[in-house]
Amino acid sequence: MTTETAAQEAATRTDWAAIVAVGFAQLVVAAGMSSLAVALPLIRTGFAVSEAATAWVLLAYALPTGAVAIAAGRLAERADLRAVSVFSMGALAVGSVAAALAPTFGTLLAARVVSGLLGGLLFGMTGRIIVTSSAPQRRGRAVSLIALMMTVGGMGTVGAGGFVVGAFGWQGLFWVFAALSAVALAGLAFTVPSNGTGLPRPDRALVVDVAASGGAIAMFLLAFEYVDSSPWIALGALAASVALAAVWVRQPASAPTVALLRSPLLAGALLSLTLLSTMTGLLNFALPFLLTDVHRVRPELVSTVMLAFIGGVAVTTPLAGWLSDRFGSGRVSFAGAGLTVAATVPLLFVDGSTGLVDLGVRIGVAGAAMGLFSIPMNAYLLSSAPPEQSGTAGAFMATTRTIGASLGPVVAALAWGLGATAVDGYRLAAWTIAAILLAGAALQATTRPWRTPAPA
Repeated sequence: MTTETAAQEAATRTDWAAIVAVGFAQLVVAAGMSSLAVALPLIRTGFAVSEAATAWVLLAYALPTGAVAIAAGRLAERADLRAVSVFSMGALAVGSVAAALAPTFGTLLAARVVSGLLGGLLFGMTGRIIVTSSAPQRRGRAVSLIALMMTVGGMGTVGAGGFVVGAFGWQGLFWVFAALSAVALAGLAFTVPSNGTGLPRPDRALVVDVAASGGAIAMFLLAFEYVDSSPWIALGALAASVALAAVWVRQPASAPTVALLRSPLLAGALLSLTLLSTMTGLLNFALPFLLTDVHRVRPELVSTVMLAFIGGVAVTTPLAGWLSDRFGSGRVSFAGAGLTVAATVPLLFVDGSTGLVDLGVRIGVAGAAMGLFSIPMNAYLLSSAPPEQSGTAGAFMATTRTIGASLGPVVAALAWGLGATAVDGYRLAAWTIAAILLAGAALQATTRPWRTPAPA
C-alpha cells in the first residue's frame, strides 16, 4: 500500500496493525532511556568512572533523540515512511549491539549517540504514520492505544530491567534492546505504508536542518541539566540554542514550518502542552524528595507510591481516546486540562502527616486527570495542522512535551531550595508547578478548543 493510497483510505478505515507496530516501536525507543537507570551503578564500576560521568549514558541518548525530532517530522512529509522507520529501528538494534560489546566508556557513549540520533527518527515519523493509518473519527483511540502501550509497557520494562541486569549484567540489557528492536523492525516492515521511494538521499538542506534545529533543541535541553550545578554552562548552552534557532528560522526550507508555528491555534496548543507537561516537577522531584526526607520511605517504596500516577494514566487513557472521538479532541483536552489543575489541588496540602495510602490516592487521581488531557491533546494537535504537515505537527508535539518534562524538575528544584524546611520546600515547589499548570490551561482556552467540531 502506498502512502498516497493510505491517506485516501484513512477517511474510511483504520490500520490497527500499523498503529500497534508503531506503538511498540515507540516503546522500544523510550525503553532505551527509562529502563537503563538501574544499570548505571554497574556501568560505573565496570568502566571505573564517576557517578556524574554515568549520567552521560542517559544524556548521550536523550539529547540526540530530542534533537532529531523536528527534522524527522519534516522528512516524514516527503519520505517513504516504511523505509525510514525500518531504518530507524535497524540503527537502534545495531547501536544496542555496539553498546553491549563496547570495550571502553567512550565507545559506549558513541553507540548511545548513534542509537539516539537514528533511533529517534521514529518519534518524528509517528504523527505522520498515525494520520495515514487511522480514520479521523478513530484517531483519538489510535493515539490512546499507542499511549497505553507505552504506559503499561514502560512499567514492565522498568521493572524487568532490574532482573535482566541482575542476571546478565548491564550488557544484557542492551542485548534485550537489540532483540526488541528487531521485533519492532519486523512489525513496521509489514504494516507501515510505503510510497516505494526508499530512503531519501541526504542533501545540504537536510543536513543544515538537522544541525540547526537539532542543535538548538539539544542545547536547550542541555541547559536544563546544568542550570543548578553550573549556571554559566547553562547560560552558554542557552545562548547557543538561540543562535542555532535563528540560523534555522532563516533557512528557506524552514519557511513552511515557521508559518505553521505562527498559527495561533497550533502555537497556543503547543505552549499549553509544554506548560502542562511540567507536572513532572511534582512527580520526578518534589514528591520523591518529600517521601525520602520527611516520610523516611525507602527507595523501593517511593517507586511503588509513584506508580500510582502511571496507574491513573493507564486507567483513563482508553476512555480519553473514546471521548476524543465522540465529542472532539479539542473539547476533551480542554476539560482534561481543567481536571489536571483541579487534581493538583489536593497535592498542595501534603505534609509529613499525610499517609502513604492517602498520598497514593491523590497521585493516582492526578494521573487519571493527566490521561484525560494528554491523549486528546495529542489528537487535537495532529488534527489542527494541515494533513501534509502532520509529520511536523507530530514532531513539535513530541519536542514540546520533552521540553516541558525537562523544565518541570528544574523549576521544582529551584522552588524547593527557597524553603526553610523540606515541607516548606515541597509546598513552594507544588504551588509553583500548580501555577504553571493553571497558566497552561488558561492558554489552551485562548485557542477556543470547544469550537473544534466532533468527528462525523
